[in-house]
Amino acid sequence: MKKLIIGTLLSAMTISSAFATEKVKIGFSNRTLNGAFFNGLTEYMKIHSKEKGFELIITDARSDMSKQISDVEDMLSQDIDYLILNPQDPIAGKRIAEIAQRKGVATFIIDSDISLDAPVVTRVMANNRKNNRLIGEFAVKQFRNKPMNCVLISGNQGNLVGEARSNNFMLGVMETQIRKYNKTNLTILSQGWGNWDQQGGLKAMEDLIVATGDELNCVYAEMDDMGLGAIRALKAANKLDQVRVYSHDGYKKGLESIQRGELQATASNNPNTLTKTILDIIESYHAGQKDYPDYVYIPPIVITKKNVANEYDSKSLF
Repeated sequence: MKKLIIGTLLSAMTISSAFATEKVKIGFSNRTLNGAFFNGLTEYMKIHSKEKGFELIITDARSDMSKQISDVEDMLSQDIDYLILNPQDPIAGKRIAEIAQRKGVATFIIDSDISLDAPVVTRVMANNRKNNRLIGEFAVKQFRNKPMNCVLISGNQGNLVGEARSNNFMLGVMETQIRKYNKTNLTILSQGWGNWDQQGGLKAMEDLIVATGDELNCVYAEMDDMGLGAIRALKAANKLDQVRVYSHDGYKKGLESIQRGELQATASNNPNTLTKTILDIIESYHAGQKDYPDYVYIPPIVITKKNVANEYDSKSLF
């Protein structure tokens, strides 16, 4: 009997030890790798997961909702402990979170938004409301009381983050114009779709130049890469000296464009900070901390020629 008890205790100790040393397995479903920001998310996710000793599985949905759902189902079959999701679409994102919930896997959203009734722990992102209102305010400082005839270059239709960025840029412009000049002087001439990459921004801007003619004097792009594409198109059309370009994300090449006087302003959406923050949250969640707000924002930083030297990091992966 004593041998049986000792043997049972030793077995229990062995199992307990195995659980203590078992790695946390995380699945990261990225919406695409087409673009510097999304590549930055993936690479920094690898770096910070390794620092924490997490096992990491990464998938690329290639901007395809059906593929993203399939990717997550495959990761769930590999017994991941937690899911980090950058959803291609808010409706599909909610469905994916529900699939994970049925498997007992908690979902954390990075850099995107889905409805508040989606079963997720939290959403880690830049403060798109504050960042873009500040960019709008900066734009009015440049234009003063002159008319702003703008086009929008958006990522894809129905994207909540993109909508928050462009809507708050417009609100920031109008609120500042009313406060300073007692009237609004903003006209949105048109909107193009850049699919979140530089080539898409280039093509959208080429079409918008044709559609708007000489009225155009302002571009807002929901992402730096698309803004850089717009700048290329404006240069080719000899219109960059007539048009001010604003965007969002704090991409290294965007900051270089600010230094050259091409891009006027951007805001930080640093994938290094985003991935470190979300993995810190998962680490705390795994340790027993379960109470989180719906949104966790990284610090808002608007970057212009005035402060770009302080924010630029030549060694950054993004």
